[in-house]
Amino acid sequence: MKTESEPTINTEAAKTETKVETTDKGTKLEAVSTEGVEVESHVAAKIVKQLEYYFGDRNLRQDRFLLREVTLDNGWISLDTMLNFKRLASICSDKAKIAKAIESSNTSLIVLNEEKNKIRRNPDRPLPKNSDEEKLASNLKTVYVKGLPLDLNIDKAEEFFAAHGKTCYIKLRKDGSSQFKGSVFIEFETQADADKIVLNKELKFTPESEPLIVMSRNDYFKSKSMNVKQEKNTKREEQMGGNAEVKLDVPETVEFEKGKVLKITGLAGVETTREEMKTVFEGNGVSWVTFNKGDPEAFIRFDGSAQEALDKVKSDEKFMLSGKEASTVVLEGEEEEAYWKKAALEKAEFFHRKNTNRKRRFDGGGRGGRGGRGKRHRRD
Repeated sequence: MKTESEPTINTEAAKTETKVETTDKGTKLEAVSTEGVEVESHVAAKIVKQLEYYFGDRNLRQDRFLLREVTLDNGWISLDTMLNFKRLASICSDKAKIAKAIESSNTSLIVLNEEKNKIRRNPDRPLPKNSDEEKLASNLKTVYVKGLPLDLNIDKAEEFFAAHGKTCYIKLRKDGSSQFKGSVFIEFETQADADKIVLNKELKFTPESEPLIVMSRNDYFKSKSMNVKQEKNTKREEQMGGNAEVKLDVPETVEFEKGKVLKITGLAGVETTREEMKTVFEGNGVSWVTFNKGDPEAFIRFDGSAQEALDKVKSDEKFMLSGKEASTVVLEGEEEEAYWKKAALEKAEFFHRKNTNRKRRFDGGGRGGRGGRGKRHRRD
């Protein structure tokens, strides 16, 4: 499904005409009859799905053309106007069949008027405000998928992902020359479906193809941000003549005291912060919190026992955060060892960046250094 922000005019005449209606715009519309009209089931499903996309939360709030149209006639938009959208017209350009498809469907979003020549979004489902909470909820239901065939089109994408949940938005990602890049963003109607497909590590487009790369939208942008930072660091190293491979001082085995790390899960959709977590465990020796807004999980490192700290803040055997119950587990075994290895690597990377920046300033960065203004001497 694609957003059509600037529709092109379709001049096809109405198929069935029985009655004339005058709109607030002063134009005359012919009523549409659906008596005896038949629509193939797969075509009807596509018509309704496309209309639900146009009037859905994701598209309607950012489609300037439709937002303007819904203010002109108490929300009603003629089928003639809707056929200006190329994608809908490519599915079906017959107004009687479009009306019949809506009439025969169980859609709760699209409403057909009595004359069957106009539609609107159901007034009982007002468009949600474009708030931070709505954006967060939308992001949590959005998934990034890479490794798809380069000849994929929107119809094939809809057909493939329909087996994994109902979608409300699919974006085919394209390069500067409008060629499909092999990756998509998909927003599912429920976060449960989004989480489920992310966990499917064996997802394939065909049985013979390689597994697809699937991750949440938030994880995708995190990894992209990290890659950008890494590229900048590498470029800086090369500019300073340090393009040789840097070996960080990280031991193969990391010594640590067991039972000091608490993992909190189930945070997707929970509005919380590192500061709130520190407040909850205040006085219990919190030494480090690993969490960014929007993350589905967090890790809290304590000076002493993580279990003892957790037991002190539980209420009725439940751990509450931002008014919602969250799941907790004290890390152990391989998961605990992996946590400490990652912490050691991040620490080594931090000191490496710090030393690199210090070297850069000394070699020619700041005032008075090599390449700076230096000290002025009096000329005799």
